[in-house]
Amino acid sequence: MTQSLHYNMPPAIEFHPGLLGKTEEWKDNEWNKWLGNIEVEWNEFYNTIENEKMKWLVGKEKDWNDFIKFMESKWMHYHENLENIKSDILKKSLTLDENEWKEWMTTEGKELMEKDWKNWINDNESYLDVWSVKEWLKWKNQRIVTWIMTDWKCEEDKYWSKWEESWARSVNLQDRANWLNWRERLNKEMVQWNSWVMNKEQYIRENRSNNWSKWKNDKQIMFNLWMESFINSWIREKQWFIWVKERNHHFSRAKYVTYK
Repeated sequence: MTQSLHYNMPPAIEFHPGLLGKTEEWKDNEWNKWLGNIEVEWNEFYNTIENEKMKWLVGKEKDWNDFIKFMESKWMHYHENLENIKSDILKKSLTLDENEWKEWMTTEGKELMEKDWKNWINDNESYLDVWSVKEWLKWKNQRIVTWIMTDWKCEEDKYWSKWEESWARSVNLQDRANWLNWRERLNKEMVQWNSWVMNKEQYIRENRSNNWSKWKNDKQIMFNLWMESFINSWIREKQWFIWVKERNHHFSRAKYVTYK
């Protein structure tokens, strides 16, 4: 029996009636209106972020006081990290005189305290930066989703995605022209959105929390004043005797625990 070959046309792809009559000009206008609304929302978002940063800075005042108390406790007493400093000051402690201790505290000791300060301020700055970036990423992603999920756009994207899967796309010239318009519009929207995002990110970088910069600079001055006062007091009270005593006690206990 001879088999005949039949040419089967692919099934038609349903075009949602809601898309009929919507011109390219109308769709462009919808996009431009949406971008305009996003600009307004951006200003609200930016102001909200700045207000949250201010609240965070208010809370940092207590953290600042706690940090100074921590520094006072740390540098008034012996701690094991002192065993790792480059000068091995404590291992030489029995042979050092007052002038040598004074020289060490005003040089290497001061550098170590400044390092503590820089680590503390950098940790806080990193936290602020990471938080800001996360909030920005969340906000901008949520905004673009509102556009992508617009009812008429969802229907249109769904239609043309199905159309692209069909080899019949090369048959109907009018369909192909409409498809090209759709692709061109998607690309244009993507370029405009990415440009808008880049401009906002540049603005964020250039206006990076002036309140934080001022707070940090003010606290740098306060820290320097505290540090100079602390070092003078440390030298005046000959605090190295306490360090040596506490270090000896520490190693005596360590030996006791080892041989117990």
